[in-house]
Amino acid sequence: MDQATQTVVDITAEGIIPAALEIMDRTTIEAVETGSPVGFPRDAEAVLIVEVAGVFEQTEHSMNLARAVCERDGAREVRVAKDDAERQLFWKGRKGAFGAMGALAPNYYVQDGVVPRSKLPEMMKRVAEISKQYNLRIANVFHAGDGNLHPNILFDMRTPGELDRVIEAGAATLRACIELGGSITGEHGVGLEKKAYIGLLFNEADLEAMSRVRRAFDPDGRFNPAKLFPTPMGCGEMRRQPAHIPAGLWI
Repeated sequence: MDQATQTVVDITAEGIIPAALEIMDRTTIEAVETGSPVGFPRDAEAVLIVEVAGVFEQTEHSMNLARAVCERDGAREVRVAKDDAERQLFWKGRKGAFGAMGALAPNYYVQDGVVPRSKLPEMMKRVAEISKQYNLRIANVFHAGDGNLHPNILFDMRTPGELDRVIEAGAATLRACIELGGSITGEHGVGLEKKAYIGLLFNEADLEAMSRVRRAFDPDGRFNPAKLFPTPMGCGEMRRQPAHIPAGLWI
């Protein structure tokens, strides 16, 4: 995983802007190859999917350069899709990854955080530490080119106390994102579930300023009511007790 995430950093450092740059870790590969096999190597610690788009000369140059970076960074195999059918097979594995988690556990809780790309190697180490700390298996499949993480915390809700540990582990991943210069959401917003965490990013004065802007356009509170902003008390509780954060949970 260290090599895979560093390769993402190095590809973008070469000035390549891929149409997609995705990572799946070993646990995710196990889920995919158990649920709906597509030929990913089961013993690999990570699979990196790179896709480039544009005029032929540009894409050919970008792909050759990306391949060279992967080989330089220690990839044991670089496989280029020989046709569109094989390309679709690669993507079938990636797009089916979340659904495949059911092959490993009856429940999973997916988080959405983001860090600068340069911090991806360190962030993945933090996720591994969180997995060990809370004794929970975490499968990682994410938009590495954007630094946008999706840790999938695998669990069984029928096990007493496990759901509480899952929520705490999810909060710990978001705290790690912030500590490494990122944010609590990479693409899915704050909404209902994450408004309890927004106090990690903004103080009460910041939130009040945002609320005033919102009230200027929505004085009756009709636009997405009850989303995004926590109560002031919730923000205070967040800063006093960051280890246990009550929040909504989608399962």
